[in-house]
Amino acid sequence: MGSFRRRGGRGNLWTGLLPVALLWVAGGCGESRGDGGTSVEAPRDGDEATPGVAVTPTAPQDPSGLPQRPIPAAASPWNLVVGGPQDDVGTGVATAPTGDVAVVVYSTPRQDGEREPVEGEKLALTLARYAADGTPRWSREWGRNRFSDTRVAASDAATFLSGNAFLYSADFGLGEAQDGFLVKFDTEGTPVWQHRVGQKVYAIAADAQGGVLAAGEEWEGEFIEDPVLTRYAADGSVLWTRRFHGANMDTALHAATLAPSGQSILAGQLVDALEVDGQTFGAPGVRGFVVLTFDASGRLLWGKELPGVKGRITSVTVAADGTLVAAGDFSGLLAWGEASLDSSGAFVLTAGADGSAGWVRQPVCGPVTELGASVAVEDSGGVAVTCGSVLTRYAASGAWLGEQTLEAQPCASGVCSLTIAGVAAVPGRGLAVTGWQRDGAGDTWNQDAFLRLVVP
Repeated sequence: MGSFRRRGGRGNLWTGLLPVALLWVAGGCGESRGDGGTSVEAPRDGDEATPGVAVTPTAPQDPSGLPQRPIPAAASPWNLVVGGPQDDVGTGVATAPTGDVAVVVYSTPRQDGEREPVEGEKLALTLARYAADGTPRWSREWGRNRFSDTRVAASDAATFLSGNAFLYSADFGLGEAQDGFLVKFDTEGTPVWQHRVGQKVYAIAADAQGGVLAAGEEWEGEFIEDPVLTRYAADGSVLWTRRFHGANMDTALHAATLAPSGQSILAGQLVDALEVDGQTFGAPGVRGFVVLTFDASGRLLWGKELPGVKGRITSVTVAADGTLVAAGDFSGLLAWGEASLDSSGAFVLTAGADGSAGWVRQPVCGPVTELGASVAVEDSGGVAVTCGSVLTRYAASGAWLGEQTLEAQPCASGVCSLTIAGVAAVPGRGLAVTGWQRDGAGDTWNQDAFLRLVVP
């Protein structure tokens, strides 16, 4: 088990605080629903062998013998393993203000990874919601669908699912969902409405009123892939939408979030020039990053460029004071304010509510994966960024607080690996992380998704 490490000082070691408190193996169990999904409800008293039943966690042991920071009863860590004989990936995690945690898991047969098929493997998408202590609220599963870029967002009264149905349409209970889809579910996991965002959708963020922001792309012919940003009200009506015509096909504005002020943020890789509300960002033949902020009516407030950078912004969020935090990966030189990073890898940076440059750091990272880095802001205003199997924490000032390498739980073979796909702050609790873990070596390893509460 990895542990947080602090530079300097004595004692106050933050050891790995992640016992397996919950174990749920997703399967074909659950009550059949008429809308094509499967629902797994929270356990009731007297149920036997019910998925999601809590197990009393064992106290973590520190081999150094040094005293550990006590874990408050209200913030005990927990771990869920979601999977089966197929390859399972937790692709997105989100939290609601009450502390509920939503996760989306995509499952594919092993032969998709050019390995031998096994009995019982399946192709499926699972959306689930849990209380802050890991107790399951509901879970929905849809089989025989192929998706990409599946993401989740959550508010107190709603859960949102998005993704790309790139081969054929899907049905979440509201009819055909095509291309880049967005579906809203109520507190019981029942679908309420759905929309086609564009040819692709890459990021969503929920507001406190039950609305949502979605970032995607709309295609036209072979050479037009325009970024699209759309704001939806709680009833599914479109409040506003922006299509950024003339964007280079390699432009990838794939990160988006909502600020507490109600502003909408869109960020990513910009190639060549892009005009937004009379302002031009970028330049012909130049790659870089761009962050665009829009007001409640969808008009541009400010934009910020990082010219000359090649890479991705894969995650963006906003602190309570309006500080914007973005994370991703890059190659070459990344200059931000008075600081710069000159080696390739992951990055995390901040900007003020007016776009002024804050700090930039390069967190430790396991192998950079397709999903890249993910970032969250803690209750204290500190920043947590994940990349590969490593979780790194910074104070609001940018001071390094510690890092932790997460390990697979359980690991029956003794040869295991883990990759984090997403992180979200759980108010008053800690950090929810999801991704996948592999148990075994050669071609016979098993891959499961996980959902874990990390208590720093």
